[in-house]
Amino acid sequence: MPVLPAQAASGVTKVPARAAYVMDAQSGQVLYQQNANKRYPIASLSKLLTVYLTVKAINDGKINWDDQVPIDSDLIRLSHNSVFSSLRMKSSDKFTVRQLVEAAMVASSNSAASALGDYVAGSNAAFIQLMNQQCQDWNIDAHFISSSGLDNSDLNKYNYRLPGTGAKEENLVSAKAISVVAQQLLKADPQIVKTSSQTESTVNGTKIYNENGCLPGQANYDKTTNIDGLKTGYTENAKLCYTATFTVDGERMIATILGGDTTFTAMNKLIKQVKKQYQLQATSLATRSVTLANGATVLATPETTQVGSWTQNQQDDQITTSFKTQLTGQELQNGAVQADDPVGTMTVTDRQTGITQHVTYRAQSPVTLFSSHQTFTAHQRTVDPVLKRLTLQTAVFAHLAG
Repeated sequence: MPVLPAQAASGVTKVPARAAYVMDAQSGQVLYQQNANKRYPIASLSKLLTVYLTVKAINDGKINWDDQVPIDSDLIRLSHNSVFSSLRMKSSDKFTVRQLVEAAMVASSNSAASALGDYVAGSNAAFIQLMNQQCQDWNIDAHFISSSGLDNSDLNKYNYRLPGTGAKEENLVSAKAISVVAQQLLKADPQIVKTSSQTESTVNGTKIYNENGCLPGQANYDKTTNIDGLKTGYTENAKLCYTATFTVDGERMIATILGGDTTFTAMNKLIKQVKKQYQLQATSLATRSVTLANGATVLATPETTQVGSWTQNQQDDQITTSFKTQLTGQELQNGAVQADDPVGTMTVTDRQTGITQHVTYRAQSPVTLFSSHQTFTAHQRTVDPVLKRLTLQTAVFAHLAG
């Protein structure tokens, strides 16, 4: 997974934590990094990958949001431990995938996250394998042994320690890697920000609360940083960990701090300093008419209405755009474009930073590329000369036979 490099902004002071990372969620441009490639414990930030793989399974049609998920008896027992649980479960409770995702994202429920892993992959071991395989596919620096973020010293008590792992082993992930996980989760389910922005909610009649102190209405909310999600985490080894989402002039951003003591205060300060150091070069994208095969046209909508790049020295006329009509093989084979099918790509290049982004445009309505009559006529043109030769040969044969 390519992430565009950038030097740490000179005006940003060192974050009082083990590692930090700030990136544009859409382009991947890096605005700040501090020990960003070194793996550290990340506690409940691990749930971001668990939820991503759950959403991916939903998007792939393997499971559904409203499926009822069985809860293992060990997870019910775990939910009764007040140290590790924020949502007490009973054997008679019924939870949907949607409810468990909400419990994992809002209340950081360890039992909810583990139950999702079991349901998605069939077992805890299979899900951990899936987590690590996904990290390899993205080429990010991460090692997972837990779907919840608890380490083996805790998981062992509830029979969720992965066989073959150390007694005190834990998830080890870099700040860059978990930021990329968050980026992929936002792409797979943009509504996850809305879920994680809830300061409280109710699941099966139980009130759950969000520990994200930077959300609106919380003690550390700062309107100048405008944080609206995403996930917090804490264990004694990991210390305070936090991946936050926020927007700047409509541009979705991600910031991560690992291993801090005053994470909320540090996060607000980091975002403010980065915003002062960089200026957003935004390009607006609008619906456009796209000309297809045989002159057919269709209105197409971009997957995002804005792309941006960040510079420390703003210069005008550095952004170039170009649009290219692109049809898939399936569309050409079918001779038609359906609503929401891709029909073209807008390329936006910032010559100052060297950042190039590609935005897909999708058809608003169905359109025919060519009719069955046109196909038949075209086919006939290739057959006609053969028919002419056969007709001539028949005529000659009849003449000689007579």
